[in-house]
Amino acid sequence: MFKHSRLMVVIGSVLIAGQVSAASIDLRHEYKGKSGDHATRVKINESIGNLYFSGEMKFKGADGKFMEDLQNNGWEFDWGYRYRINNWTIQPGMPIEGRRDGMTVKPQLRATYAFESVEGLTLSGRYRHDFKMYSDDRDTDKRHRVTGNIGYKINDWQFGLEMNYYKAEGYDLFDNKDTNYENNISIRYRPGDWSPYVEFGDVSMSSKTDERELRSRIGITYSF
Repeated sequence: MFKHSRLMVVIGSVLIAGQVSAASIDLRHEYKGKSGDHATRVKINESIGNLYFSGEMKFKGADGKFMEDLQNNGWEFDWGYRYRINNWTIQPGMPIEGRRDGMTVKPQLRATYAFESVEGLTLSGRYRHDFKMYSDDRDTDKRHRVTGNIGYKINDWQFGLEMNYYKAEGYDLFDNKDTNYENNISIRYRPGDWSPYVEFGDVSMSSKTDERELRSRIGITYSF
């Protein structure tokens, strides 16, 4: 069984070490329209120069109910480095996620291009390879994920479109197939240190059916 608490102590030590140049705390709640599931997470983001890292804790109510008998729904630690080359930003990283049944490591590489001809417009792509290692004797699940993002910022407003494609190795993800997809749109208002946002996503409900549902998220970020 994985020692989650011990690892979180190490993560906490990393988050407070060094001279932090930028930091934020983010609170987000989500609701899935058909299943009726609620979930909440708290995330702390920090950076030291080009090095960035974050830690988050996830919670949900019993049987997915809203803020009822809250339970630990896992944690995640992310770290990476930003290389800036003219209009390009290259970001290798390694999120690590822990849940009751095991741990997932997610090595990834993201490339972002900021347009000079259209102020505020960015395009980015990311490749991620997930390795889920179970706490029992099950084999490791492996999944590929390709993400494309379009972002646009004007004055205090930020708009985003994200498209994800998934492919598993040897198991089903959606509609009895080893592939899946997910699309999200987001709107953020950032007039100062406080930044509220909403996000709407088209997500699958089961690996065995073709049912999909709307996932709605609302959150707020405080930067300091």
